[in-house]
Amino acid sequence: MIVSYYYKIKPTQEQITKIDNWLELLRRHYNYGVGQRLDWLNRTRCQIDRFSLISCPIGEIPGQPNYHYQSAQLKQTKKLFPEYKEIYFEVQQNNLRRLDKSWQRWLIPDKTGKRFGRPRFKKSGKLRSLSFSRVNHPLISS
Repeated sequence: MIVSYYYKIKPTQEQITKIDNWLELLRRHYNYGVGQRLDWLNRTRCQIDRFSLISCPIGEIPGQPNYHYQSAQLKQTKKLFPEYKEIYFEVQQNNLRRLDKSWQRWLIPDKTGKRFGRPRFKKSGKLRSLSFSRVNHPLISS
């Protein structure tokens, strides 16, 4: 049995600032992931009536940026952007899992053949939740 706990927190002003900063960074990372996947989709999509595949090579097709590819790039992201170092790795992975879940719902239909809409870019202030996968997290215990 999987047990989930949801806590309503009452943070101090300093914690509110930190959480808002984390949410903004996670929103940017989510949008970058959506952009990466849509860019891959546009580069690999080819309309057949536009040109012949025999006479016009399309070049090297890049690998699909899925969850595993994007979570492997988290270390590089933390090196390039030091502000991402204060966000825990599990929180960033959960953010990418959320993106991957919405991406799969768009590409793969369910049992009835219904598909959900394309994952959209999040506007500022629209990402309102983050999840910790460990119970003994320092932010929760304090």
